[in-house]
Amino acid sequence: MLNTFFNEISTDSIIEPARSKNNIAIHKRKSKKNLPDSKITIEYIKKLGLERKESNLNYLIKLFYEDFDIEIKREIVSSIGRQKQNDKIYDFLSKEAFNNHYMEVVYQMFRTALYKSKNDDRFIFLRDKMLEYYKNEVMQKMFEYYEFKQERKTIKPEPKQIIKPSLLIGDNRITLGKIKDKQIQLIFTSPPYYNARIYSDYKSYQDYLNSMFETLKQCHRILEDGRFIIINVSPVITKRAGREFESIRYPIHFDFHKILQEAGFYFIDEIIWIKSEYSVPNRIAGYLQTKKPLSYKPNCITESIMVYRKNSPFLLDKNIKAYNKNLKNDEQIDSTNCWHISPKSDKNHPAVFPEELCQKVLKYYSFENDIVCDPFAGSGTFGKVAIKMNRMPLLCEQNKEYCEKLKKSGFYEI
Repeated sequence: MLNTFFNEISTDSIIEPARSKNNIAIHKRKSKKNLPDSKITIEYIKKLGLERKESNLNYLIKLFYEDFDIEIKREIVSSIGRQKQNDKIYDFLSKEAFNNHYMEVVYQMFRTALYKSKNDDRFIFLRDKMLEYYKNEVMQKMFEYYEFKQERKTIKPEPKQIIKPSLLIGDNRITLGKIKDKQIQLIFTSPPYYNARIYSDYKSYQDYLNSMFETLKQCHRILEDGRFIIINVSPVITKRAGREFESIRYPIHFDFHKILQEAGFYFIDEIIWIKSEYSVPNRIAGYLQTKKPLSYKPNCITESIMVYRKNSPFLLDKNIKAYNKNLKNDEQIDSTNCWHISPKSDKNHPAVFPEELCQKVLKYYSFENDIVCDPFAGSGTFGKVAIKMNRMPLLCEQNKEYCEKLKKSGFYEI
């Protein structure tokens, strides 16, 4: 069928869209070397797509089979999808959607199937067949976004449960159950390091990860759709049980990625927190003495700030539009994912957030009057900075000494 109408058309019969004087003679025939016309640009293809006529569709389909680069191919498929002749478009997609094209091109084919499926059941069949065939996460996300948009759902803010600086005392896997769904606009925390502190003692590494996963599931429930959870972690090394045994170094940031995904979040960014070298434990001393290969262990001056978003079938724009358009940050920005911040020491807590780190996270990932949560609050630095920045903090902590100090500083137990 496709070959039939290819033979029936010629480039001379195409009714071209309006063009500038500098874009004349676009439709010259291919050379004897069978190369595509170098003057065919993305802008020109878009113009063809915007003029919905059968001659343009025929020409776009013919162009698809020429040897253009992937960006041109994408735009050709996108412009084919804008046309009205569903019979020819369906025949084209049915053949080419499963014909080993680059995925960037396939995504455009799937996009056409999505939007055509609204009024033509054949494209529902094609859409579902593509989802099953590719089992591709990008296409699945496209489908979810499309479905949400068709249902015309809006984000309805939940009545605020947290109206003053609040504190949950005890195991956060249990105490967070007091918080209603979707109450929180930002979660930022540094989970306890696996068996690296007295307050962090678990039977095994898997037991630790299981515990963290249960907390993350609660975080997912209380977090507003589409908002961010940010986790500060770094690898941890256990002490050797004896001189004759090897220590184990745990890649906690890698393993947190997996349990964050399982809890319903997806990866956005990794920010590297860079500390001054004098402030970290010295691991390089042995190598400096011996210069022996294999004994090298660098001083670790970085930690990971892992930025994830709650899975939601809409773009982040929808979250932003819920706020007054005049709410903006100042002009000072951190333009890279490397933040140079000196760590903070505290005689009452072995791992305290620097205030500067909290300020940056609150500035970039929340608005004023948002409710923000730290599920492992410790001494409560994040909550105290949040108050200064006109956010409403919810803290969780099970250490009774820290909790008493937080209550004295203005946090109310709930």
